[in-house]
Amino acid sequence: MSDVCNDNSIKVGRRVLVDTSYGVTRYIGKLPGNEKIWVGIEWDDPLRGKHDGIHNSIRYFKTIHPNGASFVKVEKVIPCQVTFLQAFKFKYGQNCDPVINDDICAIRKQSKMSLFEVVGMQKIQEKQAHFDKLTYVNLNNESITDAGSYGEIQDCCPNISDLELCNNCFSNWITIAQIAKQLVNLTNLNLSFNNIKIPSNFENLKDCFGNLKKIILGNLNYSWNDVMSLCQVFPLLVELEVPQNNIDKLKITSHIINNLVTLNLENNQLSWPEINKLHSLKNLECLNLNRNKIDVIQIQPSTFSSLKFLMISHNMISSMDSINELNKLKSLISLRIQNNPLLKDLTVTNYTLQIVSRISTLMILNGTSITMQERKHFERDFLKDIEVIWHKTLTNDEEKKEFLLKYPRYTELIEKYGTYYIDNTESTNKIKTIKVKLVNYCKTSNKEINIKTKTLPVTMTMYRLKELSKRIFNLGNKNLELTYSVEKNPGTEYSMENMSQSLDYYSVENNSIIFVKTLNAEN
Repeated sequence: MSDVCNDNSIKVGRRVLVDTSYGVTRYIGKLPGNEKIWVGIEWDDPLRGKHDGIHNSIRYFKTIHPNGASFVKVEKVIPCQVTFLQAFKFKYGQNCDPVINDDICAIRKQSKMSLFEVVGMQKIQEKQAHFDKLTYVNLNNESITDAGSYGEIQDCCPNISDLELCNNCFSNWITIAQIAKQLVNLTNLNLSFNNIKIPSNFENLKDCFGNLKKIILGNLNYSWNDVMSLCQVFPLLVELEVPQNNIDKLKITSHIINNLVTLNLENNQLSWPEINKLHSLKNLECLNLNRNKIDVIQIQPSTFSSLKFLMISHNMISSMDSINELNKLKSLISLRIQNNPLLKDLTVTNYTLQIVSRISTLMILNGTSITMQERKHFERDFLKDIEVIWHKTLTNDEEKKEFLLKYPRYTELIEKYGTYYIDNTESTNKIKTIKVKLVNYCKTSNKEINIKTKTLPVTMTMYRLKELSKRIFNLGNKNLELTYSVEKNPGTEYSMENMSQSLDYYSVENNSIIFVKTLNAEN
């Protein structure tokens, strides 16, 4: 697969030759008690080695085979050259010679062999046709160093549109350009986990990536300036992924990436003021900011107007004020926000109610769809809770102003649903309560599992009753069915299917039994 290379640099992950044996470099450095540089090699032949990467009880790397590795003095190691096509043949098959059909025909004429006798050669022809049809190729971890002779990639596998070249041994963008120029249908390219230097001149890269629409540059240690310099040679780019590059600064983007629809900045070092510098991306629909340094969100007016999907999990967001800000994103329909301090002490139901009620356009939260009926329940319950604050605790205009900053959708929700507040201090009609038995009942075993006696307001909705039942019986997110029976007619059960209706709607009385039915008894 490899030829000896004139480039004497030995790097981890590069194919090397020692005497007549080939392998891949897994470690370069000193060993205890010895000042010389040693190279840990995982051999192609697992019988060639002595261990799996452990020396004197210290592990330096791990091989697949228990005796597949050795440590060799650096002066004995010769780096190898691995071309794209060599790696391709090694992984996908050895036979991709474009003149193979002519060779088979010549052999048949010379030997007068029958078609049956050259069935093996026909299979080779079929493989060649298969290579022609390949659109997705994965050559990750193949130690590729260069593009090979110009034209050989295009002759063998010209229809590749989606190419993965992660964790290889590329050193410059000229090599990448030479590969891409032969793949005129290339639209998706992943170059993560390489060590490719940013060129000083981009003229040689132009016209090589004419159809590229998506590129992934993960863990290349690039700055945002580096990324922007590269993007000038990707004229049709709509998806850019640059995760894990330690990017901490952004700049206001120019026309270079104004067509971006998707941007992945996961696992960098960005705060929200830096994100605001992307405001010129008018077409941006999907933004991944997971695992950054975001603690506070402040949306500038009329920015990110097309943003539909936002991912901000594993950050440092601690206040619902940041969630209020997201309501300014008028196209936002999906939000992922797991593992933020904000959610630490809240149940899934509680934080779902809080977030959905604060973001009017949200349809999906942490991957779970929110139905219109669920939104209605969440917003009503949210409104009931904050209305009490408005009427009972605020004493002046300044406090009301602060309240509206904290709950900016309050006025909107009042207009949508009307008021639910009843001032009990001025009314003789107190909210009626009833004492009932809640029975956790398993439909599979037809057994009562647990019983709780509770005093409930007759205005409690079935939705809230379900949430209460899940909490007191520790039922998690199980689907529940509610029925009830009254004291006068204990043998008859009545269904309670409408989640928006209340206990008094169903005429539930004192000493009634409410059955909370689950499919099985497991918690």
